[in-house]
Amino acid sequence: MSDARRASEQDLSLTELVNELAAQRRLDLRGYKLGTLQRRMSKRMRQLNIASHADYLRRIQEDPTEVNELLHAVLINVTEFFRDPPAWEVLRTSVLPELLGGMGSGDVFRAWCAGCASGEEPYSLAMLLAGYFGERLPERDIKIYATDNDEDALNVARRAEYPRERLRRVRPEWREKYLQGNGNTMRLIRELRRLVIFGRSNILADAPISHCNLVICRNLLIYFDNASQQQIFKRLHYALEPNGILFLGKAESKLSESQVFRAVSPRWRIFQKLAPADGEGRLGVREATMADPATNHAAEEELRRKKLEQRHLLDSLKSGVILLDGSDTVTTHNDAAMRILGIESTQLIGQKIQKTEIADRCPELPARLEGNHRAPVQANFRCWLKTPADGDERLISVTLKPILREDGHRTGTLMHCEDVTPQERLRATVEQLESTSEELQSSNEELETANEELQSTNEELETTNEELQSTNEELETTNEELQSTNEELETANEELQSLNEELENMNEELEHRTRELNEHTQRYAETLHSMPFPVILVDGGQKVQLWNAAAQKLLGASDTSVPGVELSQLPVSGKLLDALVQRCGSVLESRRAAVLSKQLVKPGSRQQFDIHLTPVSRGDSGIDGVLIVFEPLSAAPAARSHGKARTEKKAAPAANRKSGSSNKRASRGKR
Repeated sequence: MSDARRASEQDLSLTELVNELAAQRRLDLRGYKLGTLQRRMSKRMRQLNIASHADYLRRIQEDPTEVNELLHAVLINVTEFFRDPPAWEVLRTSVLPELLGGMGSGDVFRAWCAGCASGEEPYSLAMLLAGYFGERLPERDIKIYATDNDEDALNVARRAEYPRERLRRVRPEWREKYLQGNGNTMRLIRELRRLVIFGRSNILADAPISHCNLVICRNLLIYFDNASQQQIFKRLHYALEPNGILFLGKAESKLSESQVFRAVSPRWRIFQKLAPADGEGRLGVREATMADPATNHAAEEELRRKKLEQRHLLDSLKSGVILLDGSDTVTTHNDAAMRILGIESTQLIGQKIQKTEIADRCPELPARLEGNHRAPVQANFRCWLKTPADGDERLISVTLKPILREDGHRTGTLMHCEDVTPQERLRATVEQLESTSEELQSSNEELETANEELQSTNEELETTNEELQSTNEELETTNEELQSTNEELETANEELQSLNEELENMNEELEHRTRELNEHTQRYAETLHSMPFPVILVDGGQKVQLWNAAAQKLLGASDTSVPGVELSQLPVSGKLLDALVQRCGSVLESRRAAVLSKQLVKPGSRQQFDIHLTPVSRGDSGIDGVLIVFEPLSAAPAARSHGKARTEKKAAPAANRKSGSSNKRASRGKR
């Protein structure tokens, strides 16, 4: 069934839509949390006024550019310089000095910033490196690889230009030293820009950057489901050199119980990749950064294999084994030796055995070792040891066997320990049982009872162990649910931060338009009040909306008494008021201007006016009100001519064709 036919018959679920996009190689969003995808995709669909996933799939098929728009909606590029400053301070003061301390001139340092967005995090690392090396920075081969799935964000990062408000967490001295610009935008200097290499990459699908000393992947994993997070952790582990540093976001804690990472700063999610060998031979961070993986990888693998074989062999023995070198220094031992000797502390490697707790509890051991030095032959002896826990004595059988070279020279000693307490006690018991049959029968009964109690105890322990295991699984499930909830909250927080930035931009635009509107309103008000003729504006209900200073003076009313009252209540002569109300209603109905000529506004006044009534439109062919202009007949000829030209279109051209003398006679006739 084709995609279009399937979409037309029924709507698609979110999972089906994601699979369709991946199958058509348009956009692979598999692995993202469905809750996050649902929110971000629904927002985009509302912007396009699309209600169903099937319709949205058709939109993507018809408009290839919609894939980029969807990618922008899903990827939340919320980042900033030195985000979570205490975490970056730990990186600057504790982690980087250990990583970089052993670097010499020409040495290579590789870092990878996964999910770099618009570039603030890799440039933050570049500032830290520049601050650490100072003038010696050009002598080092430093490469910071920064990848993201959003090409538009990468283009912003490559320009390295940022508004000043986004640089608020950068130290003032660094801002002055590493950034340039005098306006609202500043750009990083070329020496830092050349350290960072940007490229597009999908962390789930594309190969990771390898041989890295430092990997930064902050607040990216919270958008992926558990299976994808585990896959990403494997890629990040592969990307790091042994003892390399992984820097995660504060909401990502899946490595707390990891067997391949150790926590450097659990609070700020900074972890170190464990070396391939076991814990006894783990290299330090500085040794790891100086190692050459290309030349010693095979040797490390072989050494690791040999050590693992040796460790498995020793741990498989029930007898205790301690290996000493020629100076009686402990080089290795197994757990059975510590258990048999009752030593809780395992920090014996590198110590002379004569100075350890073993020699204190077995006084015969130093003398036997000294005799083994003089005559390298096997020595067997027994000693009674008291266990610190319960004070019980145990009989230990010790065998000292010299390790000889081909020429017979002694190079070390193999110390073999075996707890023979049960055998010794059994021998004593047998001797005692042989003395009397009653004692033998009693001992047998005691042994049978002890066995039954032991069996019962074992069963109880097994039941308790199963209950504890079930409880532990429930706690792990609850912990995962809480972690998922925490990641969802972090995602929602970043979405809210993104929306807040959009609202701030809209608010700035509204403030700008409000200022322009206020300026225009002030200008119109000043223009209206500066007009020499009285002007009144009434709405469709013949209520006064505004008037100017000349109208206020003409009517003799206060500035606040007239606006809002009806036209029929103005303080003018009654005859004029009736004509004015009637003519205003006619103008509103006919939508054509009218003139009341030679009118006396107030009783007892001698000044006459031509009153012009002009309809005012709202802009949608509707009449919003009437503009009433009082033109005094004693006004300048040019003003009267201008007013009559607006209301009496036929009279004005005839007046303009008259000669100068005719104008004078017409003026005297009017007087």
